[in-house]
This record gives sequence, C-alpha cells and structure tokens, in this order.
Amino acid sequence: MRKFTIWHAGLYACLSVVLLASCKNDSAITAMPPVPDQSFSEEFDTLSSALHRGWKIYNASEPVGPAVWQDGGDLLPWFSPYSNNGSNAGFVGAGYLSTSGGATIIANWLISPAITLQNGDSISFYTRSYVDDISTASLTDSTDWGNNLQLMVAAKGADSKVGQGNGVGDFTSTIVEVNPYYNNGGVLAYRDAHTDASLYNPLAYPIRWTRFVGVVRGLNGPAVGRFAFRYHIIGGGNAGYGSGVAIDKVEYKSISRNN
Repeated sequence: MRKFTIWHAGLYACLSVVLLASCKNDSAITAMPPVPDQSFSEEFDTLSSALHRGWKIYNASEPVGPAVWQDGGDLLPWFSPYSNNGSNAGFVGAGYLSTSGGATIIANWLISPAITLQNGDSISFYTRSYVDDISTASLTDSTDWGNNLQLMVAAKGADSKVGQGNGVGDFTSTIVEVNPYYNNGGVLAYRDAHTDASLYNPLAYPIRWTRFVGVVRGLNGPAVGRFAFRYHIIGGGNAGYGSGVAIDKVEYKSISRNN
C-alpha cells in the first residue's frame, strides 16, 4: 500500500482551494444582474414625440389602406382625450380606413419602445371607440361597429417583428383583448356597443374612456422585447366592421420597481 505522504496532503489541499475558487467564480459569472426599473408613461400628446421616444407604427392590413395610427385618429369630429398636456388632440387613434377593402382584414400596429420584459410587469392603458354622433345623423342609436383591440407581447429582441394580415409575427402572447370576437354558430361575430343604455353590451368596446390592465406572464426569464397594440378586425373596412379606436395614457410598470 502506498503511503499517504505530507507531499500528497499538500497537493490535495491546493486542489481543494482551486476547485472552491472555481465554483465561486462560476457562480458569479452565471448570476444574472438585476433588471433596472424601466417603467414609463406615454400620454401620446403628439405621436411624433412618441415616435422619437422609440414607438413605432406599422399598417399590416390586407389590402393596406391610407390610415395609420395618428394624432386623434382619422375620423372627425375628434372627441376629448382622457388626459392632455398640450393643445393637440392628446391621444392616438386608428380607424376603418386602415384597409382599402370594403370588408377585409384590418391589422394596424402601435408598437412600444424596446424594453427588458419580466413576468409580473404590467401595462395599463385607456381606450374608447368612435361612435356616430346621433345628434347630427338620422340615427336612433349608434354602435361601435364591432371594433377590436389587442395588447400583445413579443420577447424576441429589440427587432421583434409584427405579422401581416391575421399573422401575429413574434407577438405570440395576447394579454388583453377589448371586444374579443367569438364564434357564434360557426359565423365570426362581434359584440356591438350602443349609446342607448338599454342596448349596451358591457362586454363590447367601451364608448367612454376605460382603463384596461395586462400582466406579462410565461417568460423563462428577463427578455428584451416590445409590447404592441393591434387594431384587428376580420371583415373590416368601409363596407364592414370597424369605425375607429383611440388610446391614451399608456403606463408600463416594471416589476423591478417593487423589488
């Protein structure tokens, strides 16, 4: 039997120290640094200012129409904003002229700046639909024309892509849907909101400024990405569904704020 010498003992002691130091260093390398608080609020007092802050717009309707997200939307008369710090319309909107078709696909995107998303982050916003002014039209009631808006999340990096038409691209997670369409006997249908209180469907698109909140879920860890609003209607246009929707006071709250 080999003898356990003092030389062997010293060798084992040195190896132990090296291994422990290696483990300690590996732990430091693999530990993720905390994500800084990136919370922000967007009032959309002017769209141009929001675009300078990293917001993007993209009309992916099929066939594409002349309307994009713009100050006050593309329908007149404008209504009052939820909040406004300037003299402009004070909100952004998109309408049925997003498509040039009579009853085709509306897919008009309003995309946030790039941020590091985490589970638990929240996104709130105010929205309302455009309704006909029954005081100047020969109508007894007015509907929201089946508008639809989705709040979606993509965690594929700063260059996360939107989809064309009904495609979602990298925005595979929908965390809020306002006036979701549903299958009614195999026929695509929408809920209509009426100015007549007796006919108003509380699940339809609101005709007054209303706050909605979505929470980011399902991520494997912090990931760079964006969130986006998609004005999306199947069968929308000048002879189909859709009038117009507006968005104001978007607030993104990072869960890092509470840590």
